[in-house]
Amino acid sequence: MLEILKSLGCKVKRSSDKIVIDARKIKKYEIPEELMRKMRSSIILAGALLGRFKEATFSCPGGCDIGARPIDLHLKAFENLGINISENTGYVKCKCDRIEPGKIHFDFPSVGATENAILAAVLTDGETTIVNAAMEPEIVDLQNFLNKLGAKITGAGTSEIIIQGVSNLKSSGYKVMPDRIEAGTLLCAGAVTGRKYYIKKCGCRTFSTSN
Repeated sequence: MLEILKSLGCKVKRSSDKIVIDARKIKKYEIPEELMRKMRSSIILAGALLGRFKEATFSCPGGCDIGARPIDLHLKAFENLGINISENTGYVKCKCDRIEPGKIHFDFPSVGATENAILAAVLTDGETTIVNAAMEPEIVDLQNFLNKLGAKITGAGTSEIIIQGVSNLKSSGYKVMPDRIEAGTLLCAGAVTGRKYYIKKCGCRTFSTSN
């Protein structure tokens, strides 16, 4: 992910458990195919690029051992926001003159599609409602992070999220929640040892869903 950010024009500094990202000079909105295909979650950058530039080009993401996983829910959410989508030779191009706030209703509560919809709608001029949104803690964490940057998002952690668009976002620091999926993997690994063990800072902390 850091390599993708740097390829787009971000300045990235990493030390110990802290990462500093300077995205002021991003000029590109096309995610390199060779990096896109290594990681499923790279699709989340599409919503962020659309929110900022009203344009994003990318290939279908890879990097998932489950196998082929469609991104139709992501694209449907973009279309609901007035974004034009074209697909050609494995590439997806999303573009619009203005992202239109509106209502997005997911057939399935996808975490990634919910995150992409939030990122695409956060800088719109109006209110966007996401119905049947994913309710995982990571959605709440994203809401809390964006709100710290100046966004106006409520409802994360429930099936309906409301985004009041803002004109810009500010810089800030943020402590990301622990990765509960990795914690589960370590718990399973530890269970086979037959010994007593502890995994610290791995639970889902109590989240606030207010601004």
